[in-house]
Amino acid sequence: MTILLISDSDRTAFACNLLAKQLEKRGKDCLTVGLPMDQRRDSPLPFLRPQVILSLDNLLGSPLIERASALGVFLKQPRKLEVFTESLRNLATQANRAAPPVFSGPLRASLGDRLMQELYEHLGCDLLLLPGERQHQSVHAVTQHWPQETKKPRLLTTGLWYMPERPSTGNLNGGVSNPPHLLLVLLQETLPSITGGKSQFLRQLIRLAKASPDWYVMLQRDCSWEKGTSWIPRTKSKKKLSLPKNLVFAAPGQLLRHLASCSACITISSPWAITAMAWGRKTMMVGDYGIHTNEGTTSWFGCGSMHTLESIESLEQLLELPGTNQAWLEAMGWGIHDGVDRLIKTLDELKS
Repeated sequence: MTILLISDSDRTAFACNLLAKQLEKRGKDCLTVGLPMDQRRDSPLPFLRPQVILSLDNLLGSPLIERASALGVFLKQPRKLEVFTESLRNLATQANRAAPPVFSGPLRASLGDRLMQELYEHLGCDLLLLPGERQHQSVHAVTQHWPQETKKPRLLTTGLWYMPERPSTGNLNGGVSNPPHLLLVLLQETLPSITGGKSQFLRQLIRLAKASPDWYVMLQRDCSWEKGTSWIPRTKSKKKLSLPKNLVFAAPGQLLRHLASCSACITISSPWAITAMAWGRKTMMVGDYGIHTNEGTTSWFGCGSMHTLESIESLEQLLELPGTNQAWLEAMGWGIHDGVDRLIKTLDELKS
């Protein structure tokens, strides 16, 4: 019997690939299934092609389903999850066989309104994977008061399984004591959300790059983007900002390499910031735009790494920032390192 890991984007395919490797190390047969990479888009992640190229609809009619012992479904558009799981179970009923358990979950450590939205999006699965105890406590606090007739997903804390636990061998060379240093800035597609916020954010980074010529400032988009498009949409009325020589935009496929080699990392609320924290990088969550759901900063409250760019006069100050609150980091998932073993045990219980 085979565990199918299903994806629909570069990010979910990367996570499924990581999980497949961990499951295979433990003697489990896995097969990654999904759509091919969109050739019209660039990705910050390494190129990974699923082992089997199939859409969700075609997978339902494939013999792979009948031989699957469990399905891990991780979708960029999770609204498709409910339709898929209902169809899967209806087909199994018509064939007079048990449907394989479906597990899924968000690929980030969220809290608050965002976590509740993610809970709603994954209600169709049999098992909901959550990163840490903070998420487990929050979801349990809500679901325990649901009516008995409302099906509750089984919860399992599995840690940060969807990101590499450590950099590739030989790549962790950041944090050196002498210049040149590398600052990695994780840019998000829609943040800052205020009008003109992206231009304002870029101007602050330009100011810091000019004030710190011994630093390289790498601007790295944290999710895929349409080829040839600018991070700040260009209009005829906008004057293009002049970038200093030590500030550049990263090429596709370089996110993990830059996370491993940077001396410091800055972002508003990119989920990849938790990787930088876990890998020991000095990390600054930009607090200039406040702690708001729209900015994605509510999940980072208590991390101990939120500061304002206005208070930074040169990038050398980043090296003097206090480290991330380790208790917070562990509660958000970093304290769990046996998540795959927990998953295997729970899937066996669901099948019995």
